[in-house]
Amino acid sequence: MIALVVLTTVVFVVGVAIAVIPPSDAPSVPSDPRRTRRLAIRALGGLAIGTTVALVSGWIVPGAVLGVGAAWAIGGWQQRQRSSDAEIQRLDALASWVENVRDVLMAGEQPIGAITSTVGACSPVIRPHVRRLAVGLGQQDPEVAFRRFADDLDDPLADLVAAGLAIAIRRGARTVPVLTSLAEQTREQVDRRRLVEAERAPTRREVQALTAIMATLVLLLLVFGRSEYLAAYDTTGGQIFLGLALAGYVGLIVRVQHLARFPRPGRFLTGVATQPAGGGR
Repeated sequence: MIALVVLTTVVFVVGVAIAVIPPSDAPSVPSDPRRTRRLAIRALGGLAIGTTVALVSGWIVPGAVLGVGAAWAIGGWQQRQRSSDAEIQRLDALASWVENVRDVLMAGEQPIGAITSTVGACSPVIRPHVRRLAVGLGQQDPEVAFRRFADDLDDPLADLVAAGLAIAIRRGARTVPVLTSLAEQTREQVDRRRLVEAERAPTRREVQALTAIMATLVLLLLVFGRSEYLAAYDTTGGQIFLGLALAGYVGLIVRVQHLARFPRPGRFLTGVATQPAGGGR
């Protein structure tokens, strides 16, 4: 019987983990200490909650399901904490950098030279990307360098900036008017994105509050609500049934979270252009 409970626990942990913890779209960076720390907090939080429920209630399967659900909730909270604000900050830095490039061009600098000279003055948020762009412009075809710059930032507004800079370089003498228009459009898009995020914030807070209330009620019931009413769940079959019910409950919470997500605008400048032979400089 113990072996059956252990086996069922493993199955539930794996199944619920696959269901509620979606794979990240971002590229894997194993050496990033911040990512490692976030994963450690996520795992330890889920393990602590699952172990507490299992020890206090004596129910292994429900404890495992709640542990996986807690790990998912912590991961979602971490993602929300850094995604929205970081995106606005990055786009604001991008708009400021375009304005800086335009000002340098107005002083008489060439387009590629203007981009290179603004590396040190741009915001630290996008400085590594701008530095890679400046190096790429000196070694390969500008279109390839700008596409890679857009892929690094991975945002529709970055596509607009990359395409505008590529056009500006091709136009030569008419670069300043192009970059002036590009700087105005970039700043307008950033202000609009900030307004949209502010309008979405109340919806996100409501969903977070609903999730916290539902999770707290279940956790309190399992830890402090022990009575003859719940005695049927002390058996192996009862734990399996309760685990299934909790898995469905977690699935509903996940569904609510997904409904609260807003679609991200699609990019139009995708894929790295193939550099022609002998295109490097």
